[in-house]
Amino acid sequence: MTSSEGSRLSRRTLLRTTAAAGAGAAATVIHPGAASAAPATPLTAHDQPSAGQKKGRIPTPAEYFGTPIGTEGFLAQWHKMVPYFELIGARSDRVKYEEIGKTTQGHPYVLLTISSPKNLADLDKLVATNARLADPRGLSEAEAKKLATKSKPFYYVQAGIHSTEVGNSQAAIEWAHRLATEQSDYIEEILDNLVILLQPCQNPDGLVLVNDYFAATAGTSYSRTYPDLYQKYTGHDDNRDWIMLTQVESKYNVSILNKYRPHVFQDSHGAGANAPRLFTPPYLSPYDPNIDTILVQGTNTVGLAMQRGMTVAGMKGNGWGSTYDYWSPSRQYCVYHGSARILTEAAAASNLAYPNVGTKPLGQQTTDINFIEPYDSNTWTLRDIIDWVSQAFYSGLEAVAYDTYNWLYNSYRVGVKAVTRTSPYAYVIPAGQRDPQAVRDALEIFHLGAVEIHEARAAFTAGGKQYPAGSYIIHLRQPYAGFVKTLLEVQNYPQLLQYPGGPPQRPYDTTAQTLPMLLGFEADLIEAPFSADARLLNSVKPSAVATPSTPPRGGAYAIGPESYGVFRIVAALQQADIPTFRAAARFTDGGRTYPAGTFLVPPSPTARELLRTQSKNTGIPVSAVGAVPAVAGVQLKPGTRIGLLKPPDNMPSGWLMWTFDQYGVDYSVVEAGDYADLAGTYDAIIMPDGVSRNSIVNGLSATRYPPEWAWAFGVGTTGWNQLHDFVTGGGTLVAYGSGTATAQSLFSLPITSTLPGGSNSDFYCPGSLLSQEFDTDNPAAWGVPADNPVWFVSNDAYRLTSTSTYPVEVIAKYPGTDEQLKSGWLIGGEHLNAAVNGLSWTIGKGYVVTFGNEIGFRTWNRSEQRTLFNAAYYGPSTKLTADQFQRLGK
Repeated sequence: MTSSEGSRLSRRTLLRTTAAAGAGAAATVIHPGAASAAPATPLTAHDQPSAGQKKGRIPTPAEYFGTPIGTEGFLAQWHKMVPYFELIGARSDRVKYEEIGKTTQGHPYVLLTISSPKNLADLDKLVATNARLADPRGLSEAEAKKLATKSKPFYYVQAGIHSTEVGNSQAAIEWAHRLATEQSDYIEEILDNLVILLQPCQNPDGLVLVNDYFAATAGTSYSRTYPDLYQKYTGHDDNRDWIMLTQVESKYNVSILNKYRPHVFQDSHGAGANAPRLFTPPYLSPYDPNIDTILVQGTNTVGLAMQRGMTVAGMKGNGWGSTYDYWSPSRQYCVYHGSARILTEAAAASNLAYPNVGTKPLGQQTTDINFIEPYDSNTWTLRDIIDWVSQAFYSGLEAVAYDTYNWLYNSYRVGVKAVTRTSPYAYVIPAGQRDPQAVRDALEIFHLGAVEIHEARAAFTAGGKQYPAGSYIIHLRQPYAGFVKTLLEVQNYPQLLQYPGGPPQRPYDTTAQTLPMLLGFEADLIEAPFSADARLLNSVKPSAVATPSTPPRGGAYAIGPESYGVFRIVAALQQADIPTFRAAARFTDGGRTYPAGTFLVPPSPTARELLRTQSKNTGIPVSAVGAVPAVAGVQLKPGTRIGLLKPPDNMPSGWLMWTFDQYGVDYSVVEAGDYADLAGTYDAIIMPDGVSRNSIVNGLSATRYPPEWAWAFGVGTTGWNQLHDFVTGGGTLVAYGSGTATAQSLFSLPITSTLPGGSNSDFYCPGSLLSQEFDTDNPAAWGVPADNPVWFVSNDAYRLTSTSTYPVEVIAKYPGTDEQLKSGWLIGGEHLNAAVNGLSWTIGKGYVVTFGNEIGFRTWNRSEQRTLFNAAYYGPSTKLTADQFQRLGK
């Protein structure tokens, strides 16, 4: 920062002091030029607008909500927040209110664009100029410098994605009011120099659930915190969706980032009660090398400006360079699209909105270079959270508003580095792959991510390999190539230890995200330039497929099991009550070999029309076989009923709900009242990671939660035994991750872990892709590539201790060598050598499939996840001899 900027900052830095609620000492809060919250007073018809207010006075938050924001035990609710933001937009010429769309559960998803009236009048021009700087192809440096002197940086701040981290969305109410109304040199200079994109809540559904539940339980003996997922499908994982982009809220967020290309993205969160009072960047190592180094430095600059602002204001207990790294793209789409990501994490108060009071000063009490002043009070309140995050926000604004030229010019430099890359040159995704759904899913991610994709109109050669027409080319000399590269390449996570010879330094999230391994497709990295006749895609559509011909008498429609997308078709067949069969062995018809697991559908006009439509919509081909083969097979049970064990706040089950809803699967969550007649309600039950004996037997407490949560109350040992009897009586159970240990407890499965206990120094795998050998003749592995990698995140691997307790077959195992790691980070891979992972058991009359790893992780590992579908449909199916199968069960 220049000396003139420093003096300008000091001129604007005005302190105010408020009494910290419940604290013995005063807390110094920096809100330059701000006034304390006004008491609640009624509005009158005589309220007049002041400068910056178009149509009537804007009430203070305290006036509008009837209670000052940050008051102990009070949380503003979304149904009042949205009208308040609308009112601000209607009455202020500094604020543009916009509803981007509706959320998963139908609530408004809103954005406030805040700047000076002149900047808002020129908004389209500013957006276009910043887009030009971000994509500098054809733009000279002189032209870029000229544009950098004329445009304005964009600062995007987002709150409330994690709904129990309540302080940030509450603070956003005050931010909006202050920026809209305050007449001060300080605010006016910021608004003259910046365009602020304020998203007061990235997850409105969760804010409604959490804050409304908090209000509804006031004055009761019930727990005040909403007990379930605060996003219908993803819960706390809603900011781990910024590579797969499955949720509508994720897509809205990406649309904002793609449109405005903000230079800074402030992602405002909350942490545990004993965390630093506020964390900001710089981050802990490592950073993904696909993040431009200019953005890494910009991130450090803004984060340290926030730290400086809090220190100047006397706000203690803040830290940086710990816990949170700059690695995984699932949390930071923005950094591959030109934005420095500023994560703030505020320490939590007690029970959402009540003071956290200790017997001594809270949090770490030793100083360090990245934690310079311990917090010196034994009390921390919701008001403190709001003050701390507000100070950080305004300091972040200052860091950009007082240095506009460099932020704009640096955007150009980031783009230049991307579009002038010398190597590698491109990725090629060959046409004609085994799984068109996998290719389509990957292309849709890239298309949503503003990546340019070309489709070859003719065959071409690249990297010494011939590619057919229809292959896809993604050049890496384009602005957002880093997004492509980090998703397609193998991750080599650095071997980071807490100290030399010590245990591993924990990554904040996962260490791998290699899409070709997760989805099951090929993408070839081409180092040198090549030529191809190709067209730029404007949209991603399913592969073109021919309408299936009508099978002759004795024949059937055939659908291969190679695509995980085939289960969309299976679900549609189930809904239409169309008989569906699967061959249990490979067969040949008309010179073509069909693999085990191929679906056969008897011909009928209804089946033909459904398959024609489904094939067109998915790009998955349907063919006709001239004669049904004489091999063993199965007939899927019509209307297979799938039950999902979903403890409250269990994210793996939430992600499965999303998958099932997308596919149209007939499923429902298993409720406490279902256990008395599980067999009469379900054919197959899924037990995901995180389902334990305790979550089934004890569940939620009826004394701590209202009667509407009775579905999640414990079912006792009676219900536990009823789940056991459901299986032994002929039901199907599919368990994975820690759910396998629960199944082991339920049935005394003869397996033991091969992994060492104790220190992570002996074995550690915090979210990586590992080698696997699948028995593709096993029904649970039909259609899975024999060497399909598996996802492993602090899971388990096993050794069979007996093969006589129950009939058992190995579905999948780890290779016998030490070469276990495919992408990510692994310590102690030798403990996996020849360990079993997937097993199928016959227990009484029932069918149980267990996987030690997470076969359904966040919808990422979709190629592997088909094992879940295979098992759930196979278990309840009717098993047919070769003769019965050839007659299609007749």
